[in-house]
Amino acid sequence: MDLRRLLFGLMAALPLIGSAEAHDAQWLDPAYANRPALGPAKAAGAVIWSHGRSVDSEDSTAPTPPYMAALQEGGWDTFRFNRMRAADSLSLSAQALVEEIHRLKRRGYRQVALTGQSFGGFLALMAADASDEVDAVVVTAPAAYGSFSEYYDSWRNNATKLYPLLEHVRHARVMAFFFHGDDFDPGGRGERSRAILAARRLPYVIVDQPALLTSHWAASTPKFAKLYGGCMLGFLDAVRVNDGAACRGDEFWAGASEAPPLHPAATASAQGTTDLPLEPR
Repeated sequence: MDLRRLLFGLMAALPLIGSAEAHDAQWLDPAYANRPALGPAKAAGAVIWSHGRSVDSEDSTAPTPPYMAALQEGGWDTFRFNRMRAADSLSLSAQALVEEIHRLKRRGYRQVALTGQSFGGFLALMAADASDEVDAVVVTAPAAYGSFSEYYDSWRNNATKLYPLLEHVRHARVMAFFFHGDDFDPGGRGERSRAILAARRLPYVIVDQPALLTSHWAASTPKFAKLYGGCMLGFLDAVRVNDGAACRGDEFWAGASEAPPLHPAATASAQGTTDLPLEPR
């Protein structure tokens, strides 16, 4: 294993700087500075997006994905959890995220939902494992242990470390997207994730290998927002999910549930089904 691979494996698990310095290097910002927030009394809730983590660049400067705009237009106040690379580890950042969630709840937000890309997806699930104040989680291409091409020795952990997180989510409903051509995906995660969440009796949506969306960064595209922005917005609506809604394209409507009656699940898969549109609307 070369030094670059070793450093990647260590950064996922260990804090690289002191906790006080890490706190200063992790902060919550509005997702869109030019769009005023509705505030806790008027918003449906607050959504925090967590970006990925690169070995040699600052993902805190990455653009907010377009689907977050759809959530804001749907009545949610949107934020982004920024972390400087040197302070960004799974343990420290998940703890800091839990603290930000608690602050939003104390401000009066009725619901707090988390979205996360790649490393940020792992952080979102870890926060849902650690806090009862997380109401929903949406993760896209979750990964924290490198790609097949560059970090083969740790790459499979993107699956084996994901499943225990899903098994320990406290009560949040979970939506997860897995994409074809994702070099960080060991494969099979959609089916295994669906089985875990169904057994947990949690409301969930799994979108596995959707058509026309490929690569690790598929969720950052306008096409993804057009196809799934409305679907995600519906999933964040606890009333519609608890009514036994099923996700199909960019809508929710009543449908058969894979979960027991007391905990209806919203399920979707583009793998071998026609539940999701093949062309953007």
